[in-house]
Amino acid sequence: MNTRKTFTFVSVVLLAVILAGCAGVQKQTFNKDANQSIKTIGFLEQTDTERYFIQNMGHPGMGFGLIGGVIAAADMESKTNKFTELMKARNLNVIDQFQSTLVTELQNAGYSLKTLKPQRTKHALLEKYDGLDNEVDAYLDFTVGAGYMCAASSADYIPAVHTRVRLVKRGSNEILYEEVIYYGYKLQAKEAACLTADQKYYFKDFGALTSNPDLSSEGLQTGIPLIAKHIAQSLSR
Repeated sequence: MNTRKTFTFVSVVLLAVILAGCAGVQKQTFNKDANQSIKTIGFLEQTDTERYFIQNMGHPGMGFGLIGGVIAAADMESKTNKFTELMKARNLNVIDQFQSTLVTELQNAGYSLKTLKPQRTKHALLEKYDGLDNEVDAYLDFTVGAGYMCAASSADYIPAVHTRVRLVKRGSNEILYEEVIYYGYKLQAKEAACLTADQKYYFKDFGALTSNPDLSSEGLQTGIPLIAKHIAQSLSR
């Protein structure tokens, strides 16, 4: 395996799953009293990652320098590819399910939603929100990564749906709400909201995870409405 390609893969995977655990992300609580004028939200569709990661945070290869890192990356890439194919075969699409669920939850919370499709070069929050739409009061932007993680090779694989969400006021670009939300496996982020996954979705090893793909798919899907409901509740007025 090409070393540069391998470490590019590792960077992409870590960006997708640890995006919410960035030390610089500060929680911004929504001030409902000060934002009663926010009635119509521009819902910014996200690009599909099309991958469901397998991440071993304590892979033994990581302790053996460059060569060990290459071996660890190759192992996780192989597992990610296999698990992704199993999930695709079951028509799992976390991005689509999350978007449709979150739209419904926000509508139930009393907001009007207008779906917007901004230009994105990668699965990440936008850097700028200027000129997207003049008919909304604020923009809702988000990222989602999904897969299974374990703390070490001897530890259980735990479902992980990790989200970072941001509400930005149109015009001023003021961040009205921002939060990191974890379902299942918890990364280190001091101000993140953590939603627990049922232990029936814990798998003792990769073989157990892949031998019951329907249950492992269910383990990821179960987290979607929990996160969506949490966001809607955080934005309730």
